[in-house]
Amino acid sequence: MLNKFQAGKDGRRSLLKLLSGALLSLAAPAVMAQASGGDTLKMGLLTSFGGSQIGGKTVSAAAQMAIDDFGGQVLGKKIELLIGDEQYKPDVALSVARQWMDQKKLDVLVANTISASTFALVDLTKQAKIPLLLTGPGSEDLTGKDCSEYSTNYIWNVYSLPRAVINGMSSEGAKTWYILTIDNAYGKSLESNATEFINAAGGKVVGVSRFPLSMQDYSAFILRAQASKADVIALGTTGDNSVNLIKQATEFGVMAGGQKIAALSMNIQDVHALGLEQAKGLRLVSPFYHNMDEKNRAWSKAFQKRANGVVPTLIESGVYSGVTHYLNAVKAAGTTNGEKVMEVMKTLPINDFQMKNVTRRADGQVMRPMYLMEVKSPAESKEPWDYFKVVRTVPAEEAWRPAAQSSCPLMKK
Repeated sequence: MLNKFQAGKDGRRSLLKLLSGALLSLAAPAVMAQASGGDTLKMGLLTSFGGSQIGGKTVSAAAQMAIDDFGGQVLGKKIELLIGDEQYKPDVALSVARQWMDQKKLDVLVANTISASTFALVDLTKQAKIPLLLTGPGSEDLTGKDCSEYSTNYIWNVYSLPRAVINGMSSEGAKTWYILTIDNAYGKSLESNATEFINAAGGKVVGVSRFPLSMQDYSAFILRAQASKADVIALGTTGDNSVNLIKQATEFGVMAGGQKIAALSMNIQDVHALGLEQAKGLRLVSPFYHNMDEKNRAWSKAFQKRANGVVPTLIESGVYSGVTHYLNAVKAAGTTNGEKVMEVMKTLPINDFQMKNVTRRADGQVMRPMYLMEVKSPAESKEPWDYFKVVRTVPAEEAWRPAAQSSCPLMKK
């Protein structure tokens, strides 16, 4: 889904942390230099412009829209948005962020990055003592064992999205599950959480198949899942993987044969690529839907004017909310000093078009509700992009991992 969410629980992640630690040590004197006043607030946005994943131009438009709506300045300082292409490469993300800190005296970093890149950025911003706004990465470790007092997660993670989908389908009678997932850290993290939720609901995982991110032909994996006779085939996939897998599953008659498909990580752009005829009945979870109510519709229409008509997803809306929350904190703190701004961000509630009185938990998680949604049939859809019906509002305490189960050291204080 949110399509930049390759998280971190395998050996590659450990190697990355060692390498990034070495790089940070080499650059320590420059990194430790705190942002230095001046007449401009420097905000860095790291995203990716390649491929079909959510990010790039639309995310940049959302960040700039938030800045413009705030008035383009704060505390008498002009707000300058620096945009960098992460290229889905952790070393590139780390290099760009270090350069901004060394040469531009960065005040805040917005990370619309893959999780593998974000772990290095967490360490970097912690040393530099500047806020890190997480608006894309999905690893739960970012608010778990790798949490930071400078990081805030605004949108989702691999715990929040699948839980409501699995619980909802289990309550409707689903007992056996087959998981198809991307063979990377994100996929494994999603698979682990999905298995936890399935077992807790009294179900059973009867099989798992993993495939590379670059996979095009899923026939062998679909046939295995079909042969398992599982009630539900759960997809731990994102973007093109999800779209192509569902299309091929339809060709193999998976749903026609009585099996259901649960999209554990999917967004409205994926549904649009599929078409309602193939996507109808799919269950998914999101913290945002552009057609939810009048406030969401008004904001979405304003965004579309800036983004060449592109309908916003949870990612663009999350970037806007994160940037606005930070700027409100700067205004309230009366300074751009990272430590002082973070003290305000920890308690300042978020009130905007999509959230009301939502606060940040000590582990950095923004405690917002989620929405369990079902894709409409073509007959139910009344206008373009009228794709979802809200089945249930999932309260924040149900959507996110309970505080008592947190592995974040900051939750123990």
